[in-house]
Amino acid sequence: MSTVGVLCLHGLGGTPHSVLPLTAAAHGAGYATVAPMLPGHGSTPADLYGITWSDWVAAVTGFADDLARRCHDIVIVGQSMGATLALQVAASHSHVRGVAAINPLVLPPDPDATEQLEYLLGRGRTMQPAGAPDIRDGTAHDTAYSELPLHSLLQLGIGSAMVHELMPALRIPLLIVSSDHDAVVDPANADALGAVAVGPVTRLRLANSGHVAALDLDREQLCRELLTWLVTLTDESAVSV
Repeated sequence: MSTVGVLCLHGLGGTPHSVLPLTAAAHGAGYATVAPMLPGHGSTPADLYGITWSDWVAAVTGFADDLARRCHDIVIVGQSMGATLALQVAASHSHVRGVAAINPLVLPPDPDATEQLEYLLGRGRTMQPAGAPDIRDGTAHDTAYSELPLHSLLQLGIGSAMVHELMPALRIPLLIVSSDHDAVVDPANADALGAVAVGPVTRLRLANSGHVAALDLDREQLCRELLTWLVTLTDESAVSV
């Protein structure tokens, strides 16, 4: 049985490819590492219809429980929505030893933005263009949906509001990462998380990266800092399974 397992979570509309450098780094260091596909992802945007925040939380809980059966403790590494999910699951699961939250969304949604999404849904619009992945490295490539259901964006807002309420209860170690050039999630989210978390906080700011930090210009620095932080969580060497 491995000492520590690492669960890596991608963001809304993405796939495990978006966290591949982190997964590879953790696996290469000997940690039992899992990077699952979240429900509704990896196929077509229409498969996100009807998927709720609770569905994503339940899926991540299942992944975490499966990994915990193979490891003494687990750490969850999440990017974007994956970070938000990681924080919610960690708040209620004692076997989660720490969370690395990369460009997390933890502030309640803007009421005006929510109202606009609900208005568009009421007018029969279902999808919104997602735009190109927010990556500043011109050589990097991400496999993400080109559009997202408005329903999914509303569900993400529900999740961020829930995690905002849970933040003061987070007593586990956190690695909180924000990208200086994030055009998707305001780095104020990461600052807010760091300000209220009760447990030990390690803060990392990436000077050259956009939102999809694991694939961007600072990815090597991010992987190094992640591995250093993982070592601080255990005095034992990681063992492959």
